[in-house]
Amino acid sequence: MTTNTTPADHGRHLLAAPDPAELLAQARLSLREIPSDCLLLAGGGGPATAPMLTRSSLADLLGPHGGEDLARHLALMSAQGSASGHALIVLGDGHQSLLGPVVHDVLRRAGELLCAAVDAQDPSAGSGPFELLSIRGAAAGCCWEIERPPSPAGGGELRLSRTAALREFTDTRAAASAVLDGHQMPRCEDEQEDLLEIGRRLEVPAADLASSADPGELFALARAVLDALLAPAGTLGERDRMTKCEQVAALLSAVAVDRLHWDLLARCVEHDGERTIERETLLQQLVSDPRWRPHADVCAGGSWYIGLERLRVVAAGAMERAAVPERSTARSAWRALTTLLVLLAWWNHRFATAGRLVDELREREPESTLAPLLSRMTDTPIFPAWWPGA
Repeated sequence: MTTNTTPADHGRHLLAAPDPAELLAQARLSLREIPSDCLLLAGGGGPATAPMLTRSSLADLLGPHGGEDLARHLALMSAQGSASGHALIVLGDGHQSLLGPVVHDVLRRAGELLCAAVDAQDPSAGSGPFELLSIRGAAAGCCWEIERPPSPAGGGELRLSRTAALREFTDTRAAASAVLDGHQMPRCEDEQEDLLEIGRRLEVPAADLASSADPGELFALARAVLDALLAPAGTLGERDRMTKCEQVAALLSAVAVDRLHWDLLARCVEHDGERTIERETLLQQLVSDPRWRPHADVCAGGSWYIGLERLRVVAAGAMERAAVPERSTARSAWRALTTLLVLLAWWNHRFATAGRLVDELREREPESTLAPLLSRMTDTPIFPAWWPGA
C-alpha cells in the first residue's frame, strides 16, 4: 500500500478534523490535488509533534494485502507521534453521484478493514497502539457516520448513517483560512488538452549524449514560455509561438539524456539552498541525511513541480504525432520527467502519488527496468531521511 503524508509546506494545520468537509478540504490544500477514492487519516499531534495527514488508495487497501499494510501504516503513525486520529473514507471526490448500494458496500468494507487493523494492534508495542477516534465517510455528496455498536463478543456489525450534505470546498473554513493566510490555492483549471496540443506541434531535436546544455537554465526558460503558450488564443503571434515551442523542445531533448535529467533532479534537491549534492550518491544521501528537505517550489503545487507536470504532458503530446526519431526522443523525455516526478513525490512522502506515476510508467513501458526499482521505493516504502513537521 502506498500513502501520502503531510507535505513539506510549512505553516499548515488541521481544522475541525471530525468534520468530513473540513478534513477533505484540508487534504486538498495539503496534497495540492483533489483526494479521491482514498482513506484519509488525520493524526493528532502531541505537544512536541505536528499533526499528520495521510492518504491511502482504496484500491490498494481493498486488495489482497491491504489489511497487513494498513496495520503497518497505523504503527508508523503512532511511532511518529500520532497516537490517535480521525478517519475519512472518500468515494470518488466525495461529491460525484454514485449508486446507493455501491456507497454502502465500499464504506462498510473499508470501515471493517480499518476496525480490524485497529483491533489487531499489539498493545505492548513500543509506541503504543493507534487509537481511532472516529470513522466518517464522504460519498455521493453526503457526510456519513460509520459506527460500530458495542458487542459483548467484541467487534459488531458497522452501522452507516447519512448525517448531512457534504459542503463544497469553497464553503469550508479550511479554504477561507487558506485565502486569508495568503496560501496558494490548488489549481482547478484543466490544461491537459492545451498542453497535449503544444506537444503535438513540437519538432523535438534528437538527444545529444555529449550535450553541454544547462538543464537548469532550459527548465527555467521552459516554465516561463509554457505560461505564454497557455495564454488565450491570439496573445502570441505565430513566429513568437514557434520560437517558444522550440525552447520547450530543447528542454525535452536535454532531459532525454540520462546525465542531464539526473542533473535536473539534483538542481531540484539543491533549490534555494547553500549546499550541493553529489549526483552519483543522490538517493543514498536523501535516505540518510535529514538536512536535505524539499523547498516549497518542488512540493506539489510549487512552481517547479507544476512545471515538471506540465512538461510531462507536453512530452506525451509530442509522442503522438512526431516522426519516428523525434518520437523516440519524446518518449525518453516523458520517461525522464515521470521519473523526476516519482522521485520528488517520494521525497515529499507522497508515496501514493509516486506509486500512481510508477503504474503509468509500467503501463506505457512494460519492459522498463526502472519501474521495479521505483516501485520498491514507494511500496516498501523506503523513507527519505527527513520527516514532515520534524
